[in-house]
Amino acid sequence: MKYLKIFISSLLAGFCIVFGATCFLICATQGTFALKLVGSLMFGIGLFTIIHFGLYLYTGKVAYALDNKPSYILDLIVCIIGNLTGVILLSLLLKSTHIINDNIIALATSLVNSKQSSHWYEILILGSMCGVMIYLAVEGHKVAPYPAGKVLFAFLPISLFILCGFEHVVANACYYTYAGVFSGKVILWFVLMALGNALGSILIHEALKLIKKLDLKNQK
Repeated sequence: MKYLKIFISSLLAGFCIVFGATCFLICATQGTFALKLVGSLMFGIGLFTIIHFGLYLYTGKVAYALDNKPSYILDLIVCIIGNLTGVILLSLLLKSTHIINDNIIALATSLVNSKQSSHWYEILILGSMCGVMIYLAVEGHKVAPYPAGKVLFAFLPISLFILCGFEHVVANACYYTYAGVFSGKVILWFVLMALGNALGSILIHEALKLIKKLDLKNQK
């Protein structure tokens, strides 16, 4: 029952990411940076919803891998499978409607081609940077003392990773589905994205924990 709960929650989180990613593509196809910026901010609605409903998102959970028992790895595996399943299913459903027009497919294809032509280490580095941004969004929302701060943390790091082109393994599944691109290299690239997301999230989390421990020692 535990893993069924995680899978269903992860599936719903994947849906939320599709809403944000699709809105970003719709805005970005309008051809102005202002609307691209708006789209990147609207993308944050996906994570904001995930946080407030306590849904399972791989990039929001992986930072705490070292804080948990080894069995947590299985939780993360079920989580990312659920996330990707949710993204692919909803993306395919939306692709069958008029909302996903030729312009959106062309932009998604352009984004995917750019990713596929990157070197493996670029994917890993950009995935790590995205992991840092997602951690800041999730943990920042958690620790911010005021409502306005919680909202800013939930939205601004997301906007930043979108505009910078950092690699988010779950969101990218939406772009790849719209573009209709799939191959062995795509699978490898998604593994690198997932590892990068984990690396960035875990490193920033552990670094902040170390700072707190050093502060406590200094106070003694």
